[in-house]
Amino acid sequence: FVKNNNFDYAKLVSWAGEYKNEAAWAVFVLMVIIVVTAVSNGANLTDGLDGLAAGSSAIIGVALGILAYMSSHFEFASFLNIMYVPGAEELVVFAAAFIGATIGFLWYNSYPAQVFMGDTGSLTLGYTLSFLAIKYSQVNPNVMPYTEGAFVIAFSTLIIPSFDVIRVILVRVRNGKSPFEPDKNHIHHKLLAIGLSPRKAMISLLGMSCAFSAVNILLMPYVNNTIMLMVDIVVWIGLNLWWDRLRDTSVGG
Repeated sequence: FVKNNNFDYAKLVSWAGEYKNEAAWAVFVLMVIIVVTAVSNGANLTDGLDGLAAGSSAIIGVALGILAYMSSHFEFASFLNIMYVPGAEELVVFAAAFIGATIGFLWYNSYPAQVFMGDTGSLTLGYTLSFLAIKYSQVNPNVMPYTEGAFVIAFSTLIIPSFDVIRVILVRVRNGKSPFEPDKNHIHHKLLAIGLSPRKAMISLLGMSCAFSAVNILLMPYVNNTIMLMVDIVVWIGLNLWWDRLRDTSVGG
């Protein structure tokens, strides 16, 4: 997460000697599998309110689509001080189709929902978003100076579902429960517990997703990536502690 640097997987397998590049490729594939699995399940676990998974996915798709379009044009990338990623415009078409599908579905899936996507739909949303993020963040060795840092920008749009999944799993493990055991400790459960209606809870989460994405993307050229990640974590922890306090007060009252 060092600004203007890319992580070299070959450093993890330097012991492989002359075969370190092949071993690094295997490590990269493993990391991609972990990322795709994590983001897919994150979208699935987010699907706890009417329209939440579809709405969040649409916002993330819009952010990634805009990034891909701007990054594919050197003039726009230079003006906005973001990475220049040649060929990224191909992702815009894919992102536009994804956004159109989610918004069309959201019309029938928002509260009160008439149609539900189920696990198949939410896992597919997560898989598609992870593909867009990974594809956008892939470094082109021919234009290395321009694509550095793209990984952090791409995945900044996935903060809400990713952080929520990590938090929930850690809490379950700390309480001696299976990380796969369902509970009511997700962020949307907290918002419902403090008295928000399903519609207001969904709008609040969509607004937070937009805020995290916009702030990270705008500050990325000027703030060290590690510092930004730490700030995101601190803000997320602070919000959760505040919601816990409001929930306990609401229940106690």
